[in-house]
Amino acid sequence: MGRGDTALPLLALLVVVSPWQAAAAAAGNGTAAGGGTPWVPALLVFGDSIVDTGNNNDVLTLTKSDFRPYGKDLNGGVPTGRFSNGRIPTDLLASRLGLKDLVPAYLGTDLTDDDLLTGVSFASGGTGYDPLTSTLVAVLPMQEELNMFAEYKEKLAGIVGEEAAAGIVAESMFLVCAGTDDIANNYYLAPVRPLQYDISAYVDFLVQQACDFMKQLYQQGARRIAILGLPPIGCVPSQRTLAGGLARDCDPARNHAARMFNSRLQAAVARLQGELRCQRIGYVDIYDVLHDMITDPCKYGFDVSTRGCCGTGEFEVSLLCNQLTAATCPDDRKYVFWDSFHPTERAYEIIVDYLFPRYVEKLL
Repeated sequence: MGRGDTALPLLALLVVVSPWQAAAAAAGNGTAAGGGTPWVPALLVFGDSIVDTGNNNDVLTLTKSDFRPYGKDLNGGVPTGRFSNGRIPTDLLASRLGLKDLVPAYLGTDLTDDDLLTGVSFASGGTGYDPLTSTLVAVLPMQEELNMFAEYKEKLAGIVGEEAAAGIVAESMFLVCAGTDDIANNYYLAPVRPLQYDISAYVDFLVQQACDFMKQLYQQGARRIAILGLPPIGCVPSQRTLAGGLARDCDPARNHAARMFNSRLQAAVARLQGELRCQRIGYVDIYDVLHDMITDPCKYGFDVSTRGCCGTGEFEVSLLCNQLTAATCPDDRKYVFWDSFHPTERAYEIIVDYLFPRYVEKLL
């Protein structure tokens, strides 16, 4: 075959391979872990402990989970800093996107080129949209997560060049999950914000902070952003213990705050789509599916939904959920919650399977 005979096949290859796929292939990452082409080049994650894969390991804070029994069903039982017994939504979404089974934390990890090309988590357990929330527990504020993302882009450009790096960022999926700690651990536990805002005004403040965060992501090149709403905070085991009375019922005030935030965030995202002329910024509702799992656990194959698997399950979280003072349940697959604040891997699997076709696929 002469030189002229190779031109058409090469041209066809250039037509069907996007710039990020070509760059990834050149760097040795042309296909997903399972061998197929991934939906997006990378998953980039921001937020709190629901999506923190270990950044807090590298932060001087008490809000940690890099000790047993955390991670007992993952990585041979070696704790990774994930606030659950196994994989968390960050990992499960990456798997569904065809990228990889585990998403590394940006901090404290010896990241390879492949890690950077396919995505990392910048999330910090305990943080929130309100800057005060992260200050209260000495974790990374959301603004610092954005700063780390800017640094990440420089590293990415060093691997594939600035143009290809910009293409990877533009086509990647961005996941934002925050707000629960703002309501549960700041507004309802700390004395400052209730003196400054009633709950409605505070929710407005949080929604504005969330919108500002998405705008900053957009300005830094993001074009596919999935932002999660809040769960039924009042039904989380720790919140039942704090505000549910002797019967540990769901707290209606916290659930009302979560629903208020969700409805206002959803409306704000719709406005932002028009303002930025970007239809791939999407609100993801997690309230309904988790509330249904809590109120009707048997429907999903669970036995227990009012307390976690760790210790009594009523207040143990982070340092209080440890192998010295808190025994774990015999079968965590029968529990919706792992500790008093975070779901089990199995609960997360059900949630991600529910959300992916209803919300995430529409942003792809």
